[in-house]
Amino acid sequence: MKTMIQFLGTSDAQGVPRMLCDCAVCRSPQNKRSRPSIFLHSRTNILVDVSPDFRQQFIDCNLSIPKILLLTHAHNDHIAGLGDLADLCFWQKSKLTIISPQNVLDEVKQKYPYLNSSRNVYFLPKDHVVLDDMFISFHLVNHGNNGTSYGIKFTSKDRQWSYVSDVICMTSDQLKPFYHLDLLILGASYWDVSDYPHQHKRSIYDVREALQVKEMVMPQKMILTHMSHDIDISKRVLPEGVFFGRDGWKVMI
Repeated sequence: MKTMIQFLGTSDAQGVPRMLCDCAVCRSPQNKRSRPSIFLHSRTNILVDVSPDFRQQFIDCNLSIPKILLLTHAHNDHIAGLGDLADLCFWQKSKLTIISPQNVLDEVKQKYPYLNSSRNVYFLPKDHVVLDDMFISFHLVNHGNNGTSYGIKFTSKDRQWSYVSDVICMTSDQLKPFYHLDLLILGASYWDVSDYPHQHKRSIYDVREALQVKEMVMPQKMILTHMSHDIDISKRVLPEGVFFGRDGWKVMI
């Protein structure tokens, strides 16, 4: 069964344009990006992460209410839309099941203690699950200065693809699940971070490093997401088979 992936947001944690920034990228409508998330248009309708911009993303993309929320980790730019999503599910009498490994759900529950079955929100701690004929697995990866995150791999009868938005310096063991995919969606916040003074505090690959990852794991296609205002997608050129994500863009897998 084919799945339609829709990019709801493709920016880093600060969004593009950044607040009070007058750089050329932030002034460019072509580079307008909201915080990162994807939506799987399938029988169940699956949301991966729920950004602070979820409400506007839901309206702009004319989405259906997701039944499942998968979380890569519990940082603000990946869960801060949860209150809006929970309100939507409560008022529309729609059940929401949040799936992620136990450590992520524990942190979410601490931040949103009012979310429970009385609000139509249910927590399912799992590192793998089967949904819509897809085997979905969570794989721990380095998130640099920000600790750890999970890459999510989707495996069906004839397709394998992964969403790994917040990652840097993957070890050889961490790379193993992501070899020879049909599609790898990978976070890359800067074009080349080597000239930036804060590089020792980094938490996500730059584009140069992401392309090195591609050479190692050899996906058929790669789409970059989690991009800061350092990346002008209208001017930068990528190798064949590598693409910049765009808010609202739909990709069939």
